[in-house]
Amino acid sequence: MAPMVEMVGKVTRSRYDELVAESLDLVEEDTRCQFGLGDAALELEPLRGHGGHLPLDEGDQSVAESLRLFADEIGLSFYTVRTQRWVAAQWGPVEGGGHADSAVNGSVDGLARVRQLDANR
Repeated sequence: MAPMVEMVGKVTRSRYDELVAESLDLVEEDTRCQFGLGDAALELEPLRGHGGHLPLDEGDQSVAESLRLFADEIGLSFYTVRTQRWVAAQWGPVEGGGHADSAVNGSVDGLARVRQLDANR
C-alpha cells in the first residue's frame, strides 16, 4: 500500500480535502445554474421539430432574436444560452424533479466516499 501523502501541491492533505469538498459544492451549484438557465431559455423558446423554418407572423421575433435578447439581458453569450437550452431539452426533468445533474452529483458523491474510505485505510 502506498504511504499517505502529507502535501498535495503546496497545501497539506487536510487543506486539499477541504478544497475538494468546497469545489464539489461549487460544481453542483454551477450545474444547477446551467440547467436553470437552460430551462428558462427553453420556456422562452421551446425547441421545435426539424424540417425547416416556420414563417413568422408580422412583428414576431425569431428564436435567435429572442435568445440573443435574453442572453444580453443576463450577461451571457447567445451561444452559451443556446447550448444550455439544447442541453436542458435533451436531458429534461428526471423522475422526482430536477434534472440529470442530481444523478451526476450522486456519482460525484459516491466517488468522494470512496476516496474517504481509501484515506481511512
